[in-house]
Amino acid sequence: QKGVVFVEMQNMHLAITSVPVQNWGELYDQDEALKTGTVFKDLDLPFFAAEQVPAAASSVMESLKSPEEKEFSEKMLEIQKISFVMDDLRLYLDTHPDEQEALTMLKDILKRRKQVMSEFASRFYPLTMDCMAELYEREPSSACYCWQKGAAPWEGVYC
Repeated sequence: QKGVVFVEMQNMHLAITSVPVQNWGELYDQDEALKTGTVFKDLDLPFFAAEQVPAAASSVMESLKSPEEKEFSEKMLEIQKISFVMDDLRLYLDTHPDEQEALTMLKDILKRRKQVMSEFASRFYPLTMDCMAELYEREPSSACYCWQKGAAPWEGVYC
């Protein structure tokens, strides 16, 4: 059967794709970037089904949250936004390693993400091992392995 597949493939015309080189341009702020799915305005192109997707409705459950739950959601959303921008910049820098403006922005985002993650870990629970290491640096005598303080990702904890 391998020979049959090979013969069939020999008779096919292969397509070659071309992707234009992305240039550094105008950027969305982190709120808009998370909503549109890209930090780069030039990449925010029409999608055939986008008009059919209903806007998110305000949840009644949101209004019933305690102040601590609201703070938790706000901090978690901030982490998601910062992390999204960080990932988009990392992908851009993978193909444009000499783009100094992108590198400078990435350095700022990394510093901000570390700060917000640290604040979240202090207030609620650590999200990464780096956050735990930071907690142990501040409290060397701590005997807490803090993962059990927060919900596991599959338990539906999100913004």
